[in-house]
Amino acid sequence: MNAVLLGLAFLLDALLGDPQGKWHPVALIGALIGKLEQALFPRKRSFRREFLLGFVLLVLLLGGLGTGYFFLGRFLWRRFPVIFFAVELYLMFSFLALRTLRQRGEEVQEALEMGDLPEARKRLKHLVGRDTEHLSEWEVVRGCVESLAENFNDGFLAPLFYMSIFGALGGLIYKITNTLDSMVGYRDFRYFFFGFASARFDDILNFIPARLSVFFIALGAIFAGGNAQRAVECAFRDAGKHESPNAGWPEAAMAGALGVRLGGVNYYGGKREEMAFLGDSLSDLTVEKIGEALKIIHRGGMVAVVVLMVVSFFLWR
Repeated sequence: MNAVLLGLAFLLDALLGDPQGKWHPVALIGALIGKLEQALFPRKRSFRREFLLGFVLLVLLLGGLGTGYFFLGRFLWRRFPVIFFAVELYLMFSFLALRTLRQRGEEVQEALEMGDLPEARKRLKHLVGRDTEHLSEWEVVRGCVESLAENFNDGFLAPLFYMSIFGALGGLIYKITNTLDSMVGYRDFRYFFFGFASARFDDILNFIPARLSVFFIALGAIFAGGNAQRAVECAFRDAGKHESPNAGWPEAAMAGALGVRLGGVNYYGGKREEMAFLGDSLSDLTVEKIGEALKIIHRGGMVAVVVLMVVSFFLWR
């Protein structure tokens, strides 16, 4: 049944997109993180205390929500199996966001094709954390392609991977960790110590999915006109250059599949940061590359669902 639920969740996401709103499970997790951060973050700065309380925050959320859902699931499975499957399906559906990711990319592509660069910059903000106000057209394309690749892993493949093994509970644990990382996992003055545990645990959970993403991007490239061999070669050659232990794998694979070079200078809150170059400049970063990247993550996502449904079937027999 878990394999069937995975397939149904993917179909619901493909048909309906991410069920956004304040009652979305991830939105509720984010609200809870905000409350706990206010309660736990020391009023008087103490790096040692912040470091320890960052671990407390991680354990409280993973232990509390994870354990709570584990026992709720067991109760529903024994007493109300239909409700159990309905809850599992809704959570799995909520934790996949491939259609929404594709829509965001299509919106940027559409604005660029209409020649509306300011609107494209504005729409890119839904995908990236960098400053977008002064980006050129090719920089908008680069940011969009990089985000499509990275979020193919974070927003789709990683939760799918953990749900194939552990059911909705696996997706819940991953989304808690990923949301913690996005909210407190920064390396700035406030969160450098407090967010350490969340950022490192997110790195651990993404270790396997990020590397699997290379092969699904390569397989997607086969069905979308990209170069699968170059995707794998670039990933294994360039992924280690990225400052993130995981983000470089899908980004380098996408760069290879498209025959472009990603990376370079970005600005975050006006602060300049230089990212390593990934891939080779075999072709220009034109608007068409967004469309090619969208096809790759769509085809790659479909292959990933089939493969992980098979894995789930044999694990859950």
